[in-house]
Amino acid sequence: MSDLSAILSLPYLQPSQAQKHVTHNEALRRLDVAVQLAVTDRDRTIAPGSPAPGDRHIVAPGGSGDWAGADGQVAVWEGTGWAFHLPQPGWRAHVLAEAATLVWSGSAWVADVPAMLDRLGINATADATNRLAVAGDATLLSHDGAGHRLTLNKAEDSDTASLLFQTGWSGRAEIGTTGDDALSVKVSADGSAWTTALSIDGGTGRPEMPGGLVVQGTLGGSAVQAGAGDTTAGRLLKVGAFGLGAGMLPGVESFTGDGSKHCGEVDRTGFFLAATDALDTPLAGGVFHVMHLEGAGEGAAQVALGTFPASAVGAVFTRARAAGSWSAWTRGYGRANLLGPVSQTGGVPTGAVIERGGNANGEYVRFADGTQICTRTLTLSTVAPSNLSAAWTYPAPFSALHVVTAAPDMNTVNSTAPGLTSVGQCAPSNETTTGATIALYRITGLTDFAGGDSAVVRCLAIGRWF
Repeated sequence: MSDLSAILSLPYLQPSQAQKHVTHNEALRRLDVAVQLAVTDRDRTIAPGSPAPGDRHIVAPGGSGDWAGADGQVAVWEGTGWAFHLPQPGWRAHVLAEAATLVWSGSAWVADVPAMLDRLGINATADATNRLAVAGDATLLSHDGAGHRLTLNKAEDSDTASLLFQTGWSGRAEIGTTGDDALSVKVSADGSAWTTALSIDGGTGRPEMPGGLVVQGTLGGSAVQAGAGDTTAGRLLKVGAFGLGAGMLPGVESFTGDGSKHCGEVDRTGFFLAATDALDTPLAGGVFHVMHLEGAGEGAAQVALGTFPASAVGAVFTRARAAGSWSAWTRGYGRANLLGPVSQTGGVPTGAVIERGGNANGEYVRFADGTQICTRTLTLSTVAPSNLSAAWTYPAPFSALHVVTAAPDMNTVNSTAPGLTSVGQCAPSNETTTGATIALYRITGLTDFAGGDSAVVRCLAIGRWF
């Protein structure tokens, strides 16, 4: 027969055993730990500094010091040292710091919660019908990293899956599939008589309002436009009114009387589609959506947005009418045409706003207002003991030159014979609209440049390209 019990390893008293009280007391100590097991906490890896006799803790993974090698065990302070008890599968321990009960699975302490509950009440009493009952100021259902879907599933289409809103336990509104698979919204004033305010058919998606629709104002008869061109104030728009939902330039034929579809002869505010056979569009043969804004007297404005061909897609054109005559269409600027080749006719820009380019002679930037900036990093070499020089041909010619300047790279100047203390000004000469000479001079009377000297300068020229 074993000297220890099978479950808690309690020592048995033996026949003719001396000092039986020692064995008996050891068994009592173990029972004192295991029976009604409650521990202070379970997140410590080292023993507390000033424990009281009987203090119990579950040693957290990574125990060290006095608790080294006791991970998961129940540590008990016995007044002079720590005693450790290895739990058996199924042991339960209540953690006071967490107000939670744990179960030893054989390898770890886990929450003592059953895998499935037949009912749950949170601050409320659950019953056979309301198996989940919650009483509180609010209920939060949130995502766990993505979306969140609340599913209400019913067995048959004749059953109900809905959200019921009550006042004093009396129904007032219900949203869901009640008695069929159509989504409905129902309301009640007393919880017994219900009215369907909205029903959406599951097959067609078409909403119906069996109770009718209340509109503040007059609807029907004279409240509806007599035709797409009816501009009577207060009337309900028909399809085609204001150009919405209609074909190309609706009604224009009736304005001109000649059957043409002419952008310039629209005489009422609206949106119109001008296809390839329409006249007076920004680009012949293009397709545009035209917004016409009729003003006072003979004033008007039009905005055209291109949809065909590719060169017109997304392009915006505007023009205005004054004294009976339309101005030319002007293309607006956007990301598609802000940068690109600049051009002009008679001083009026006809291309992009900013053009940037470059070649072996440097880089240039041209603006639609005529401004041009040229830059280059140029290496000067010795042409005379008094200076380093090089010719600069601009990367793009000017029509008028305003300023040419250059600044030396002091690191390269320091490597020349005169060095930093003996060089003077860096200046251009022989400036033309196509190029200039850039030179770096030494101070008169000081050290000359040597034959192999060179220096780097950064050149800038500003002027106009037209």
